[in-house]
Amino acid sequence: MLINREIVLQQDIGLNGTLFGGDMMASMDKASGIFACLLSRNDRFLTLKVSELMFHSPVRAGEIIELNGRLGHKGHTSLSVLLEVKVYNPVSNHRRDVTSGEFVMVAVDGENRPEPILWRVDMVQAAQETTEE
Repeated sequence: MLINREIVLQQDIGLNGTLFGGDMMASMDKASGIFACLLSRNDRFLTLKVSELMFHSPVRAGEIIELNGRLGHKGHTSLSVLLEVKVYNPVSNHRRDVTSGEFVMVAVDGENRPEPILWRVDMVQAAQETTEE
């Protein structure tokens, strides 16, 4: 399921002429939180764990990145988001792999204590149908 698209700006570029890895990780973390909120009626999630990220392709200024999520583990208070990032070229409609990772998100209340996830069955089903296409 497409979660977000972002254009990479010159201000996001490091000395090597590519996007900072930490900025990519921050975008992925935000996308995972958005994905968790889309699949539930909870409005607060914290990141519990991030799997290893391997960067396959550099991202340069002016390129558009797409952040796509799939639901991994579905728990009582947590879920895992399988996130893939690709560069998207709207002119050629071509995509290339950039990185992927698993983000474990925990639903929390106003005091940051774990709370049960209130699943939106329709959105979970839509996310699964998007994955199967």
